[in-house]
Amino acid sequence: MKTPKPLVHRIEPPCWWTGMETPLQLMIYGPSLGEGSVSCPDGSIIIDAIHKADSPNYLFLDITIPPGVRAGDYTFQWTNGRQKLSFVYTLHERIPGSARRSGLSSSDVLYLLMPDRFINGDPENDSTPCTVEKANPQDDYGRKGGDLEGIRMSLDYLSELGVTSVWPTPVTLDNEPAASYHGYACADYYKIDPRFGTNESYRELTREAAARGISFLQDIVPNHCGTAHWWMKDLPFKDWIHVFDAYTQSNYAMTTHMDPHASSVDRALCVQGWFDHSMPDMNLNNPFLLQYFVQATVWWMEYASLAGVRIDTYPYSDEKAISSYTAALRKEYPNATVLAECWFNHPHQVAYWERGPWPSGPTVMDFPLMGEISNAFREDTNPGWGQGMVRLYNMIANDFVYKNPNELLVFGENHDVNRLYERLGRNPEKLKMAYTFLATTRGIPQIYYGTEVLLAARDSRKLGHGEERTPMPARVLTASGRDPLEENVFSYISRLLTWRKTSPTVQTGRLLHYLPRYDENMYVYFRILDNECVMVMINNGNQSVPVDWQRYAEGLGKASVGTEVMSGREITVGQPLEIPAQTAIFFTFAGI
Repeated sequence: MKTPKPLVHRIEPPCWWTGMETPLQLMIYGPSLGEGSVSCPDGSIIIDAIHKADSPNYLFLDITIPPGVRAGDYTFQWTNGRQKLSFVYTLHERIPGSARRSGLSSSDVLYLLMPDRFINGDPENDSTPCTVEKANPQDDYGRKGGDLEGIRMSLDYLSELGVTSVWPTPVTLDNEPAASYHGYACADYYKIDPRFGTNESYRELTREAAARGISFLQDIVPNHCGTAHWWMKDLPFKDWIHVFDAYTQSNYAMTTHMDPHASSVDRALCVQGWFDHSMPDMNLNNPFLLQYFVQATVWWMEYASLAGVRIDTYPYSDEKAISSYTAALRKEYPNATVLAECWFNHPHQVAYWERGPWPSGPTVMDFPLMGEISNAFREDTNPGWGQGMVRLYNMIANDFVYKNPNELLVFGENHDVNRLYERLGRNPEKLKMAYTFLATTRGIPQIYYGTEVLLAARDSRKLGHGEERTPMPARVLTASGRDPLEENVFSYISRLLTWRKTSPTVQTGRLLHYLPRYDENMYVYFRILDNECVMVMINNGNQSVPVDWQRYAEGLGKASVGTEVMSGREITVGQPLEIPAQTAIFFTFAGI
């Protein structure tokens, strides 16, 4: 049999930077490369160890880049004693201060969008020769054509809305034959999906956004890849993914991580079972794979100057492995955001991951609060015990379980649930109240794309992932393209979020709240910082409610005159004031 000519098909990471904290381990792939050895002839870069894989077509190189090594192209040589080849690896100079970049804080507003369902800025890339699934705008679960150019075209719109950071669902290549639009079945962790754009256009997008004061988070999925990932045809190691005799799905029992009574078989199935038929489960206990994902994440952080990453399906991975992954990211970028999807319905379960038995826990999402927001605002007439606005009060009352509730991501909806506007009966006034709450309670508020212009499913009787992930029409990017109701809601949310950017009190102030009375269904709370406070009154009842100034004396302190944020009118403490039904009003007071 003729020995195949050695070729380097892939080197990952594809490049690196000088001055990095993260150890560099190159994964080199090509026919029979595992049967040889590699050297760096000029000695500038040190190869500490060479690891062979189970497949003969891989080599893993542990690399040291000594201090003082300059950016440039470095030649490596491979040989098996009979054949030789050379390949070049590029080191870039690291941007000064890169490691000290800032992540999200409670001063931010995060905008979640699905690139394929956002603006289509370049129809020419809707379908490409190198991707299997082609555009099919008529199919709810097909590709619509949204792309990076569409996001770039929307930066002024997002800035006007008051957004400070953008989280797109995965932008890397998903080459599944169906439903590839969502991006969660990755086929190449180092390549932007060509139906969205290129690596270069992604980097240019984040640079243009930064010039407008808008940062980016990238959605990363270390728990699973796609069946179309290039390595699925030739796995480096037999235990690279979790393999079963027959398809075995996760039991999704994330509570087995913290459940003291959980069986080992249930815990193993949660972290080893596949998330879906098209999503092979990655084995992060393989040290080479764990390092691969650390490097891939750091690579995108550095390449695209990201503020952080959002980690999909965080508790579906081995707990020690995913915490080691998080710690490695924190070591490279101590202040960047590692936002983890830990979808639990009870605060103490979310807090387990936020507090953690490790020193470098992630930022987590307040899923329990999300579940109560739509319930609370739907229950407006004669709410029973524990219903209506008291739901929000009771959920916030659980904050004692969190290490820092002011760093929780707060949201009323995301791409995995029916839109909040739908769940509120397509009532724009209730939507305004809900977003007033999100913008003024503790935490980092997140908006789901299109809510600000009442984006909804074509048919409210047919709701689900494909139907609810509605394409964003380009016309809404300008006021002239929005209809009167869309403009009304956009204007309200824009003014709300723009004000929020200027108010340290509502961003970081202490929260003081009052138990809603059942005969009123009104939630009143304060954000207090130094001698200023913001007083928020959300009346979800069907009747106006007079303000009981004496009851709220603790929050008001010595304040006598306040200003209503949205209208600018002045009000005097003690003077009669009624909060209209189905209305949120909030005031600023100084001299408290």
